[in-house]
Order: sequence, then C-alpha cells, then structure tokens
Amino acid sequence: MSTAELKNKVLERLKSIDEAHLFEEILGILDNESNDKVVNIPAHYKEKLEKSIAQKEEGNTIPNSDVEKSIESWLSSPQSKV
Repeated sequence: MSTAELKNKVLERLKSIDEAHLFEEILGILDNESNDKVVNIPAHYKEKLEKSIAQKEEGNTIPNSDVEKSIESWLSSPQSKV
C-alpha cells in the first residue's frame, strides 16, 4: 500500500473515532516520532500509574511468582477451556 493510500485509510478511520483517549494515544505516538524527548502520558494512564506507585509504596503487591502460579492454575483448570 502506498503512503498516500495509508494516509487516506488513517484519515477515514480518524473521522469515525469519538473517544478522546484514542486521540491522546495517537498524538502521543506522533509526538514520539518527532524525536521529542518529553513523554506526555495521557491523564487516565497517569492516574493509574500514580495509584500503582502508591500501592507499591504501601507494600500492597503480589510477587510475580505467585501471579505466575495463579495463571498456570487458571489455564490448567477445566473452566478455562470453555
């Protein structure tokens, strides 16, 4: 597909988007392509990051090995195969 065709396809898809967070993501990608050294994190991601950092500082974490065991158990259970 040519660059012009790709641009048209992207523009058509953009016209159908109504979610602000998707536009924030797209702008973030485009900003990163401009070699801008500052990373702008969308507000909804920043809130989740701040919550995660607070949970970590409070010791409210689960060891990765425990998570992996839970995933293995879930994947091997009969319900996961439905």
